[in-house]
Amino acid sequence: MGQYITDRFSTIQLVHWVPTILIPLSGVLCLTLGNTRKLRATSITFCVIAVGHWVIHDWKPKSPIDFQQQPFVFTHWTVEEIDEDRARSTIEVASQFETDFLCLVNINTVLRLPWKEQLKHLPYQEARWPFLFASKWPLKCELVLSENHTVAHPLNIARGSIEHPDGIIEFVALDCPSDPSLSRMGTSHRIRQALGPCTADLVFGDFNCPRHAASIQQAFPDHTHAFDHAGNGPIVTWPTQFPILHLDHLLLSDRWTCVKYGTYRPEVGDHLPQHARLIRSTP
Repeated sequence: MGQYITDRFSTIQLVHWVPTILIPLSGVLCLTLGNTRKLRATSITFCVIAVGHWVIHDWKPKSPIDFQQQPFVFTHWTVEEIDEDRARSTIEVASQFETDFLCLVNINTVLRLPWKEQLKHLPYQEARWPFLFASKWPLKCELVLSENHTVAHPLNIARGSIEHPDGIIEFVALDCPSDPSLSRMGTSHRIRQALGPCTADLVFGDFNCPRHAASIQQAFPDHTHAFDHAGNGPIVTWPTQFPILHLDHLLLSDRWTCVKYGTYRPEVGDHLPQHARLIRSTP
């Protein structure tokens, strides 16, 4: 209920943007600086509840998944690189990822960047601003909704398919508005209106909202977060230098299982790349 309320009403949804890790730290600070017994008791209670909440949501021991399949390696990176020098550095770093499929978001493909050469190990490439897709296998993609930055709250959606040897992989890529005062439920309604019922295998992108946001569940009720399959610990993606928020997500249909989920730590880009190893639930 709290997730729904903070998504629905922009005046209080900023609660979602308070990093969970900072809550227990604030409790410890109050405990250290407090001068009264009541303040200390309140701080201890606040700290214990917050730490418990954090552990329950993020630290979940998971049993390793035995599989015989060759996993599909996925990488998504929101880079926000408009400057040419930074964009070149980003492309160089991205070329070193060992992945079967790569999506870069907000890389300036208008610049004369050597992305085709740098990503030659992923020979099938499609640029659909703000998305750049690269794959080991043939892919098709189209923009479902395209709004540039002249729009107050731009929302961009692409969908496509990868001709994987074991069967077609359908995907949806999102780049959601970043304004924290904007109702995430409103964005969720726009996504559903643009896509209709979503049956894609993979849904990924910069959602600009926390992992457990009700707006994500409303937009994609039949998908599960990759973190819930194989994530553990405080996985966060923004900002690059001192990441404290998990804004980029990967959702899977029940036809797929994630056996590994995490982030890379490059020194360029606006967000951290999220990567995953995926297998089909029914080989």
